[in-house]
Amino acid sequence: MESAPPPNFTLEDLKLSSVLNRGRYSEVWKGLLNDQEVAVKIYSANYKQHFTNEKNIYSLPFMEHDSLLQFYGSDERLSQDGNMQYMLILTYIPTGSLFSYLKHNTVDWSTLCKMCISFTRGLAHLHNDITKGDQFKPAVAHRDFNSRNILVRSDLSCVVADLGFSMSAMGSKLIRNGHSENAEQTSLTDVGTLRYMAPELLDGAVNLRDCEASLKQIDIYALGLVLWEVATRCIDLYQGAPVPDYMLPYQAEAGIHPTFEQLQLLVCRNKTRPKFSEIWKDTNQAVRSLRETMDDCWDADADARLTVLCVEERLSDMIMMWAQDSKHRAIITTGIKI
Repeated sequence: MESAPPPNFTLEDLKLSSVLNRGRYSEVWKGLLNDQEVAVKIYSANYKQHFTNEKNIYSLPFMEHDSLLQFYGSDERLSQDGNMQYMLILTYIPTGSLFSYLKHNTVDWSTLCKMCISFTRGLAHLHNDITKGDQFKPAVAHRDFNSRNILVRSDLSCVVADLGFSMSAMGSKLIRNGHSENAEQTSLTDVGTLRYMAPELLDGAVNLRDCEASLKQIDIYALGLVLWEVATRCIDLYQGAPVPDYMLPYQAEAGIHPTFEQLQLLVCRNKTRPKFSEIWKDTNQAVRSLRETMDDCWDADADARLTVLCVEERLSDMIMMWAQDSKHRAIITTGIKI
């Protein structure tokens, strides 16, 4: 189970125990803080700017949310080889990433909805600006939203993680590392996971005149792909047929390691999107709504994509749609037996 550190803790008591994950920019360790388990994200001196950025995003007002990792503090230490390390102390989620979970497990419709609603709510909280009194949380774009950067709790709800590339945007101004920058002076294409990049990123056609909207739309494209990943592992969508092995978005079309040029051709020129299984039945209103939601998230026209709040609302409605369809089918079955 996930647990929080005691209210009165000092980072001097932090002890690292084992490596959980090694990424391109950081390592994540399991740690102990006054005998409570925590996750410790460690950046080397070469990536101090990513540490500073993630720390600043977590330090914004009103960032506490059930679908985001809780931030407990930061620390700077010398490693055993004498190099400076920069640490973020966060909630420990033992189950691991959504990517890893889907790779080894299938889900039913109820779990699909629980997972998708929870990580969508996390993204919605990032995208929302909040003002209370004299405190203000600007809208934040994640900028690297994918199934590896979503963690699965023990109850199978999800939290959004990895805010190292996140950016707050107001109009055409970007707030990065605590400083305001003009959008025109900042590259929006130098971050993100390649296979999740929106067509406007791959094509170099991001609208910088409304930077806040553009950054949110890029997140929504990636959200559509993650919804597809979860759906492909849902046993209830295959009507008793075997559930296919887990695949990443565009893995069928471009393999495990697609190139920028491959995805540019697929996503931008050919407007290819991940395929829906032919077994998924269009007659079910909930499944039809799920497919339409994915289509509306990864639309080639960024302005035509849904807002994250609209996605959250649709997902909530799908629970009721599924229940109504199940009830209808039960009535028909009973009628036939009679």
